[in-house]
Amino acid sequence: MPYLDPAEVLRELSRYTVSEIRPAIPEDEAFVRGQAGSMASTLRFLAGELEGMDAAVATQRESLLDALAAAREPVEDPHVSSVLAEAADRVADAEGTPAEIENELLAAADDALTAVDTLEDETARRARAPLYAFLDTRLDAQLGLLGRPATDG
Repeated sequence: MPYLDPAEVLRELSRYTVSEIRPAIPEDEAFVRGQAGSMASTLRFLAGELEGMDAAVATQRESLLDALAAAREPVEDPHVSSVLAEAADRVADAEGTPAEIENELLAAADDALTAVDTLEDETARRARAPLYAFLDTRLDAQLGLLGRPATDG
Protein backbone atom coordinates (compact mmCIF):
# COMPACT_ATOMS: atom_id res chain seq x y z
CA MET A 1 0.00 0.00 0.00
CA PRO A 2 1.46 3.39 -0.92
CA TYR A 3 2.26 5.96 1.74
CA LEU A 4 -0.20 8.82 1.81
CA ASP A 5 1.12 12.08 3.22
CA PRO A 6 -1.48 13.15 5.81
CA ALA A 7 -1.10 16.86 4.99
CA GLU A 8 -1.64 16.20 1.28
CA VAL A 9 -4.68 14.00 2.01
CA LEU A 10 -6.22 16.81 4.05
CA ARG A 11 -5.54 19.31 1.25
CA GLU A 12 -7.13 16.99 -1.33
CA LEU A 13 -10.21 16.56 0.88
CA SER A 14 -10.41 20.32 1.20
CA ARG A 15 -10.17 20.79 -2.57
CA TYR A 16 -12.79 18.10 -3.15
CA THR A 17 -15.11 19.72 -0.63
CA VAL A 18 -14.78 23.13 -2.30
CA SER A 19 -14.92 21.91 -5.91
CA GLU A 20 -17.44 19.04 -5.69
CA ILE A 21 -19.43 18.95 -2.47
CA ARG A 22 -20.07 22.64 -1.85
CA PRO A 23 -21.34 23.36 -5.41
CA ALA A 24 -23.71 20.36 -5.16
CA ILE A 25 -25.48 21.84 -2.12
CA PRO A 26 -28.63 23.74 -3.16
CA GLU A 27 -28.36 27.54 -2.94
CA ASP A 28 -31.24 27.69 -0.48
CA GLU A 29 -29.11 25.66 1.96
CA ALA A 30 -26.80 28.60 2.75
CA PHE A 31 -25.97 27.32 6.23
CA VAL A 32 -24.90 23.89 4.92
CA ARG A 33 -22.87 25.52 2.12
CA GLY A 34 -21.16 27.69 4.72
CA GLN A 35 -20.39 24.66 6.87
CA ALA A 36 -18.84 22.87 3.89
CA GLY A 37 -16.64 25.91 3.27
CA SER A 38 -15.71 26.08 6.92
CA MET A 39 -14.80 22.38 6.91
CA ALA A 40 -12.59 22.91 3.84
CA SER A 41 -10.81 25.79 5.60
CA THR A 42 -10.28 23.67 8.69
CA LEU A 43 -8.80 20.85 6.62
CA ARG A 44 -6.34 23.27 4.99
CA PHE A 45 -5.40 24.65 8.41
CA LEU A 46 -4.77 21.15 9.78
CA ALA A 47 -2.61 20.30 6.75
CA GLY A 48 -0.46 23.33 7.49
CA GLU A 49 -0.18 22.35 11.15
CA LEU A 50 1.00 18.86 10.23
CA GLU A 51 3.64 20.26 7.88
CA GLY A 52 4.71 22.72 10.58
CA MET A 53 5.24 19.88 13.03
CA ASP A 54 7.31 17.93 10.53
CA ALA A 55 9.48 20.96 9.83
CA ALA A 56 9.88 21.76 13.54
CA VAL A 57 10.97 18.21 14.36
CA ALA A 58 13.41 18.15 11.42
CA THR A 59 14.94 21.44 12.62
CA GLN A 60 15.21 20.09 16.16
CA ARG A 61 16.85 16.85 14.98
CA GLU A 62 19.47 18.75 12.96
CA SER A 63 20.13 21.11 15.86
CA LEU A 64 20.54 18.27 18.36
CA LEU A 65 22.89 16.34 16.08
CA ASP A 66 25.04 19.48 15.75
CA ALA A 67 24.86 20.06 19.52
CA LEU A 68 25.90 16.51 20.36
CA ALA A 69 28.87 16.73 18.00
CA ALA A 70 29.94 20.06 19.50
CA ALA A 71 29.43 18.78 23.05
CA ARG A 72 31.86 15.90 22.41
CA GLU A 73 34.71 18.23 21.41
CA PRO A 74 35.83 19.29 24.93
CA VAL A 75 35.06 15.89 26.50
CA GLU A 76 37.94 13.56 27.31
CA ASP A 77 36.01 11.21 29.58
CA PRO A 78 35.39 8.02 27.55
CA HIS A 79 32.10 7.20 29.29
CA VAL A 80 30.60 10.65 28.66
CA SER A 81 31.90 10.66 25.11
CA SER A 82 30.26 7.28 24.56
CA VAL A 83 26.94 8.49 25.96
CA LEU A 84 27.04 11.51 23.62
CA ALA A 85 27.86 9.28 20.62
CA GLU A 86 25.04 6.87 21.51
CA ALA A 87 22.63 9.80 21.86
CA ALA A 88 23.66 11.05 18.40
CA ASP A 89 23.04 7.59 16.93
CA ARG A 90 19.59 7.45 18.55
CA VAL A 91 18.72 10.89 17.19
CA ALA A 92 19.92 10.04 13.68
CA ASP A 93 18.02 6.73 13.67
CA ALA A 94 14.79 7.98 15.29
CA GLU A 95 11.70 7.06 13.29
CA GLY A 96 7.97 7.28 13.73
CA THR A 97 5.47 10.08 14.00
CA PRO A 98 6.73 13.59 14.65
CA ALA A 99 5.66 13.21 18.29
CA GLU A 100 7.55 9.91 18.65
CA ILE A 101 10.67 11.38 17.07
CA GLU A 102 10.44 14.45 19.27
CA ASN A 103 10.18 12.24 22.36
CA GLU A 104 13.32 10.37 21.27
CA LEU A 105 15.14 13.68 20.73
CA LEU A 106 14.20 14.85 24.21
CA ALA A 107 15.26 11.55 25.80
CA ALA A 108 18.61 11.69 24.01
CA ALA A 109 19.15 15.32 25.06
CA ASP A 110 18.28 14.43 28.65
CA ASP A 111 20.74 11.51 28.65
CA ALA A 112 23.43 13.76 27.18
CA LEU A 113 22.87 16.49 29.76
CA THR A 114 22.89 13.95 32.60
CA ALA A 115 26.23 12.56 31.38
CA VAL A 116 27.71 16.04 30.92
CA ASP A 117 26.73 16.92 34.49
CA THR A 118 29.29 14.34 35.73
CA LEU A 119 32.21 16.30 34.20
CA GLU A 120 34.45 18.88 35.85
CA ASP A 121 33.04 22.42 35.97
CA GLU A 122 34.79 24.05 32.97
CA THR A 123 34.50 21.00 30.70
CA ALA A 124 30.86 20.54 31.69
CA ARG A 125 30.13 24.20 30.94
CA ARG A 126 31.73 23.95 27.49
CA ALA A 127 29.93 20.69 26.69
CA ARG A 128 26.61 21.98 28.03
CA ALA A 129 26.56 25.18 25.93
CA PRO A 130 25.69 23.53 22.57
CA LEU A 131 23.06 21.36 24.27
CA TYR A 132 21.47 24.50 25.67
CA ALA A 133 21.53 25.93 22.13
CA PHE A 134 19.46 22.88 21.08
CA LEU A 135 16.96 23.69 23.83
CA ASP A 136 16.76 27.26 22.51
CA THR A 137 16.09 25.89 19.00
CA ARG A 138 13.40 23.62 20.43
CA LEU A 139 11.76 26.55 22.21
CA ASP A 140 11.83 28.63 19.02
CA ALA A 141 10.26 25.75 17.06
CA GLN A 142 7.51 25.36 19.66
CA LEU A 143 6.81 29.09 19.67
CA GLY A 144 6.69 29.05 15.87
CA LEU A 145 4.05 26.31 15.93
CA LEU A 146 2.01 28.53 18.23
CA GLY A 147 2.40 31.47 15.87
CA ARG A 148 4.59 33.42 18.27
CA PRO A 149 7.91 35.07 17.49
CA ALA A 150 11.11 33.24 18.36
CA THR A 151 13.05 34.11 21.50
CA ASP A 152 15.82 36.69 21.36
CA GLY A 153 18.41 34.23 22.66
